[in-house]
Amino acid sequence: MTTTITPYEEFHAGDLIEAERMNTMQVKIKQDIAGQVGQVNDALNEHMEAPVDADTFGGKTPDEWKGDLDQRYVMRSEIPSNWGEYRRYFKQLDRQLGGAPTFGPAIIEHELDRYPVITVFELLPLDVSDEANTGVKFLVYYAGHRDNAASRLSTRGLDTVHWGDSLDLLLNQFGLQVTPKQLFDDVLNDLWGRMFDPGLDQDHFRREAYGHSDYVQQQILDKDRTVEELKQMGIWEDLHMALRPRMIPLGIPYGDRNQDGATKQVDVFYLSQDALEIQATQQVDLMVLLRT
Repeated sequence: MTTTITPYEEFHAGDLIEAERMNTMQVKIKQDIAGQVGQVNDALNEHMEAPVDADTFGGKTPDEWKGDLDQRYVMRSEIPSNWGEYRRYFKQLDRQLGGAPTFGPAIIEHELDRYPVITVFELLPLDVSDEANTGVKFLVYYAGHRDNAASRLSTRGLDTVHWGDSLDLLLNQFGLQVTPKQLFDDVLNDLWGRMFDPGLDQDHFRREAYGHSDYVQQQILDKDRTVEELKQMGIWEDLHMALRPRMIPLGIPYGDRNQDGATKQVDVFYLSQDALEIQATQQVDLMVLLRT
């Protein structure tokens, strides 16, 4: 399409260039420029007034776009609900069978329908300096100055960080509900039972592997404290369960040698997309994390 452009003020050959006609031409030029600038401003204002977060883009909502792109670029087998799962297991390998491996393997049937990423930690004994808890791996204590064990179950940096998680968090993770009138002794028994007696021998930790501090025994259990009383006393929110998991390498020896000169080694094998096997050359208590 051809656009015809006409002069602001038409001159012909031989015409005198008069000041009046030149001034008229300048006025027309300014009017033309002002008109075009006004059109641009109107267009910009209309664009700025349009909503930034529109309900749809290209006729589709954000969820519709996501679903469309998932179907095009994500493997269909990776979309089920167990994608992004996280699992935690406590295992003790202490059944000596003889031969290799020295101890019976731990079998974890996770039923995730995929090969999860595996991280393994050795549970180190907690140093609480009382005979009742020698070699303990899980200890309930009061994370405050009144409990002598608390100073040994913390790391000091710019701030003091007490080891372990609150009982409230653990009870929730293991699906346990407490009532105000429930004795704390019953709360502990329910928690230990849920953690260490789900049916498999290797989940049923030996009794000396878990316990509580002297303060918990003397000031809470011996006095038959209830959950309600502990909350009123301001103790409940500072009750922690300490453990000391150390990440270990897989498939290579690690740690100090025992009296026979041997080091520990832990190996993990996938049996299928629903089960895995853990072997160890020595007795060891483990925390196993699975992520998909």
